[in-house]
Amino acid sequence: MVKVQQEVPRTPSGQIDISAWVDHVCADHEHLQIAPLLQVGNWLQDQDERFILPGLQLAELVADLNMDLVSVQAALLYRPVRFSKFDETTLLKLVDTRVIELARSVAAMATSSLLEMSNSPLLEKERRNQVENVKRMLVAMIDDARVAVIKLAERVVALRRAKNYSASRRLRIAQEASYIFAPLAGRLGIGQVKWELEDLAMRYTHAEVYQDIAKQLRSRRVDREDQITQLVEQVRERLHQHDIEADVCGRAKHIFSIWRKMQSKEVSLDQVYDVRAVRVVVSNLAECYAALGIIHTSWKHIPSEFDDYVAVPKENGYRSIHTAVDVGEGAMLEIQIRTQQMHADAELGVCAHWSYKGDAGDDQGYSAKMEWLRQVMEWHDELDGTERLSTLLQHRMSDARIFVSTPKGHVLDLPPGATVLDFAYRVHTDVGHACRAAIVDGISVGLSHSLQTGQQVEVLTGSTHVPRRDWLEPPLGFITTDRAKAKIFSYFKCLDAKEKENIGRLVVQEGLATLGYEPPVDSQLSPFIARFHNHGVDSIASLFVCVGSGAVSYFELINAILSSEGFASQPELPGMLQTGETQTIRLNITAENRDGLFHDVTRIIGQLEYALIGATGRVSHTSDQAIITIDTALQSWADCLTLASHIKLLEGVQEVRSVKQ
Repeated sequence: MVKVQQEVPRTPSGQIDISAWVDHVCADHEHLQIAPLLQVGNWLQDQDERFILPGLQLAELVADLNMDLVSVQAALLYRPVRFSKFDETTLLKLVDTRVIELARSVAAMATSSLLEMSNSPLLEKERRNQVENVKRMLVAMIDDARVAVIKLAERVVALRRAKNYSASRRLRIAQEASYIFAPLAGRLGIGQVKWELEDLAMRYTHAEVYQDIAKQLRSRRVDREDQITQLVEQVRERLHQHDIEADVCGRAKHIFSIWRKMQSKEVSLDQVYDVRAVRVVVSNLAECYAALGIIHTSWKHIPSEFDDYVAVPKENGYRSIHTAVDVGEGAMLEIQIRTQQMHADAELGVCAHWSYKGDAGDDQGYSAKMEWLRQVMEWHDELDGTERLSTLLQHRMSDARIFVSTPKGHVLDLPPGATVLDFAYRVHTDVGHACRAAIVDGISVGLSHSLQTGQQVEVLTGSTHVPRRDWLEPPLGFITTDRAKAKIFSYFKCLDAKEKENIGRLVVQEGLATLGYEPPVDSQLSPFIARFHNHGVDSIASLFVCVGSGAVSYFELINAILSSEGFASQPELPGMLQTGETQTIRLNITAENRDGLFHDVTRIIGQLEYALIGATGRVSHTSDQAIITIDTALQSWADCLTLASHIKLLEGVQEVRSVKQ
């Protein structure tokens, strides 16, 4: 449904009350300042009266998108700047130059708007050409990522006011929103803007359908709202009984989304499950899955309507768990489960992560801009973009992404610092799962090898398409991208509980054995249940399930075990490394004998930047086994486990153990 707008505050005489408006906006957004907004608002009110109401509407929407003071001021000034109805000398006494420059950048986009096209019906070819021109103009003009957000907000305000325009103008504005700006808002993950653009545009592009769905929804509103109120309370109570305090609320389904689902699934309004919808916002990731389990045991869920966008986020970064349940008498309820941060991301998309606290050239602002440009490029491709965009963006993208190629010459882009394993998952999930090594520019490298622009990467795969649990451990540095992490996490999360428990036990036992320690018995692990309670751990079995799924780091658990009283003092063992104190550690490596094995081991030591003090190797007389002993200078048990974990990934390596010298 289209969002109902709050009335702008007015004085008893009917004049817009700028002071009350500023107080309201600043109360809702504490990072904004009253005095600078009040100055601009009063100045605007003294100018053309036609500018003040749309200016306040646009500025409030920009503020709701978490944008900074400069953005809100630029939104207030957008219309006078666009129509050159201001004295720059006077205005520069009130605002920073950056405000006027930002408003001009947004206003410049209107020169290529579909609104400027002739009133005659658009031929399809003309429409496509104009859409391409608008997109090229948009990207060419975006030197500041805030320009895009203000432009999207300005289109929302234009559509809200479109009922006062001629029918032909309304249609052109709506078409522009449908073809360009709603897809762009979707690509950036700014849900609240995308949904409103879609609903507002549908009012004019498919007026009869819009009114029909709206009428059906209104006719059932009282019953539906009563039912949702009851369901919200039931969900909240069920979660509370399991010590989960969640923000649970019913939400209105957007008419465009209802219509799209009716079309795609060829169903009537009665069969659209998420007309009744409840959103559950919890504190952390573990509570997301705990809440899901509680809901699925409370009501019969509909398997075909389940999507886990937490394990596998959408391309725009959207994360949430979607499920639908049968609440009785043929009524279906959609439930979305997410954390508070996921909710902010879903509503604000990239706005939730942008920060403009420093100069435009600071690292944080630059990173945000580069992320925005990457998203625009993908959005453009989705809308059948042209090759010219690549040239247009080349100078902006070169420092933000790295570009590497496959042996067949296919070029892929990755974020800086991406590893061989990240590259494998960028190619395909199955390639990532099966990846065991790689050849970069003709040289054999490990999975954690960082890639650089211009390199050619050949992924070497094994016979099984099974990822290793080690890959999810941040200290090991195998992956850096969210895509790779999501794919690996999804694999382990989908295993049954017993498999996850077995994997969790194995990685912890092997980790401790590598360091020279006997694995603890379950009774020794009881103190750690409470420590990991926020991950949903309530037993030894569930602790290992969480380790096996990747929800709990086995590095973190091993650290807790080694730090526990009495455990680290086991006799006749290599000894406990004290963090920060360099110590010579000896590792015994047992492996199938092959050419290049010794070289591969020393290469890994060099790649991890550890000091190799000495090394020996021999081949067993009774079997075709190589036994390599290395002495290296390390500063902690974590360094020792990191080195051993990388060595164990080498072809033919069977065991790596820390031993007394």
